[in-house]
Amino acid sequence: MRILVTDPEQRAALAAARALGRGGFEVYTIGGNRGLAGVSRYVVEHHSLAPNQLADGNAFRDAVAAMARRVQADAVVPVTDRASRALLGFGHDIGTVVAGPSRQAYLAASDKASLLATAQQCGLRVPQQQLLEAPGSPLAAELVNGWVVVKPAHSVVEVNGAMVSTTVRYALGREALTRLVATYPAQAYPLMLQERIVGYGEGVFLLRQHKQTQLVFAHRRLREKPPAGGVSTYREAIQPPAALVARCEALLDTLGYEGAAMIEFKRDATTGEHVLMEINARLWGSVQLAIDAGVNFPLALVQSALGQPFTGLHSAKVGVRSVWELGELDHMWALLRRSPEQLQLPPGEKSGLPAVFKALFNRRLGDRPEVFRLSDPMPFFAEFSRWIRAR
Repeated sequence: MRILVTDPEQRAALAAARALGRGGFEVYTIGGNRGLAGVSRYVVEHHSLAPNQLADGNAFRDAVAAMARRVQADAVVPVTDRASRALLGFGHDIGTVVAGPSRQAYLAASDKASLLATAQQCGLRVPQQQLLEAPGSPLAAELVNGWVVVKPAHSVVEVNGAMVSTTVRYALGREALTRLVATYPAQAYPLMLQERIVGYGEGVFLLRQHKQTQLVFAHRRLREKPPAGGVSTYREAIQPPAALVARCEALLDTLGYEGAAMIEFKRDATTGEHVLMEINARLWGSVQLAIDAGVNFPLALVQSALGQPFTGLHSAKVGVRSVWELGELDHMWALLRRSPEQLQLPPGEKSGLPAVFKALFNRRLGDRPEVFRLSDPMPFFAEFSRWIRAR
């Protein structure tokens, strides 16, 4: 059977292509360039899109539909929020199955503002926050004295007909917060101004089908890029707390969500509580760790979407670690070049050579590289070439 995977420049797309290829599927990719997944030995063919097709949701959907018809794809796997927003709910127009939640459930899970209110009803702790409904809204006094996280309610918004990704940023004090808020376009509102939770990032990964959990996994972020918080560069498989998993299941059921999801938390270093950050309602960057630990989310997602029985799935191996090689270099380079204040690190955290040595000595023999694999080396060389050119 043939599967079309979007956004081959993403590491999640590479993980999906490898998992599906090993699982017996023919894999095709579509996106702006071959990226990582498009050069994998597990990909039969890549189709490149023009910039206007990437920016415009309708043009992107038409291009995916044309490719799906040409290769007779049995399913499409959208990897990014842009692709998910363009494709979910349009399977009939595309002419094939779109592997993911319903459009309604995706939009509900991706609306960070309303999600937090729903999460509280399911017994999950959420950050203290203020919601700025529109540009010019006044700032709440209780949130402007320390570090504040500025988070748009949606990861992707439409600005002048183009799909634009929004970013989470930090500000210290009222003056810096006022300047930062002013940089967001009106389409990015509402903005959430949240207290900063200091602690490890932890995620609960679930695959839901017919209101039943088919797969469960959890990880802890040990390092991130940028160092103050972002995508994980070094992470570890952990045992998911049963009570937390039950609350996550209740949240997804309330949203009517079926498919794969990563529910992201910060574990408060002071209280030990898990504080909900957001839901990744699509395949996420660290999905390769779950595969390495024995829980194959991309394969199970496609099999679920096609109504096939799950194959090759095992219990998770706690303690497995994976490292995004070039992400780790970026993490350490940032620590070398910039001060804790410039990096917006939490109080007490250091940068410079001591921080780099600490990171290096925290690595273990047996850590799994995320991108480089001897059996499929070309994606790493493609990523390394792009990394060198960017510098």
